[in-house]
Amino acid sequence: MERSSPVIGTFLTLWAVLVIRGQCHTPFFIFGDSVLDAGNNQYYPLSDQPKPRMPYGETYFHYPSGRSCDGRIIPDFLAQYANLTLIEPYLEPEFNNYTDGANFASAGAGVFPETNPKTIHLKLQLSYFEEMNNKLEPEAAQELLSKAVYFFSIGGNDYMNVGMPPLPENGTRVALASSYRKQYVKAVLGNITSVVKKVYEMGGRKFLFQTVGPLGCMPLSRWISGSECIANVTILAKMHNKRLSIVLWELEDTLPGFKCAVFDYYSALLEMSKYPSNFGFTEGQRACCGSGNFNGEFTCGDNETGYNLCSDPSQYVWFDAAHPTESANNYLSSLFWNGSLEVVWPRNAKALFEMP
Repeated sequence: MERSSPVIGTFLTLWAVLVIRGQCHTPFFIFGDSVLDAGNNQYYPLSDQPKPRMPYGETYFHYPSGRSCDGRIIPDFLAQYANLTLIEPYLEPEFNNYTDGANFASAGAGVFPETNPKTIHLKLQLSYFEEMNNKLEPEAAQELLSKAVYFFSIGGNDYMNVGMPPLPENGTRVALASSYRKQYVKAVLGNITSVVKKVYEMGGRKFLFQTVGPLGCMPLSRWISGSECIANVTILAKMHNKRLSIVLWELEDTLPGFKCAVFDYYSALLEMSKYPSNFGFTEGQRACCGSGNFNGEFTCGDNETGYNLCSDPSQYVWFDAAHPTESANNYLSSLFWNGSLEVVWPRNAKALFEMP
């Protein structure tokens, strides 16, 4: 994990910018999976995932940026709301100015390393964050980390990994035992909490969380099932999301200065998928890009196997088998930033960013 040293003057530049911006500037650090990844995997030497390719990125960047989307993702919109630049992936070569923050998320990553060993799992993301901290002059690091907002969204890949067991001979999927589900969700949240507490110990106080999405009803899941949502992963996602809120309320009660905002990404995205016309979309279940039923097969951009591509992604909720379009992300981000307590609690992202 050894990387080149930052250029001479980075420490002084960072410190100067923080002093000039003062209380108005809130750095933004991001941990998670493909929903939040701004392109780290293309620079991660162990990654076995395909390099970024069109039509990913076609709507906004006009090149494949490494995001699992036709354009911007939720962290991009939140950064823009907060008057920050788009937050760079930490592993991007020559990136060493962390004034606005850094993105550590990795497409395919899980809370557990074994979920997808060739991605940047959560604890490895934390180790990169610690590496970044060690590069900075202590006083500048303290200033940066204490003012920052930290965004976490991870766990979906872990639940997909165990919630979609192989089909037995009779073609019926086996339901996971209730006791196993409870133990697994507890383990996932326990590992997330341990990383959050470590960031807190390093100075972090303001945290954004996003519930896992409607995993069982993504185009990928509908393609696998043939049509319907998949029960195992749906149950796991609901259990995780319910327990996540409880865990975070407990952290607010026990950790002095800890403040958070939790966005109900699951319900918001599921509602858009079920009733797309209510939100200005024409298609809510079929992906814009992919192949097979619901375009739920992960072939988007694969010129060897071929794929379908819609003419206007802005009319679709889903861009590929598991990721929303830029238009959907735009709407979801607006709820996250300035939504009511029905969708984001105990405060919205705007209120969290504006806290001293």
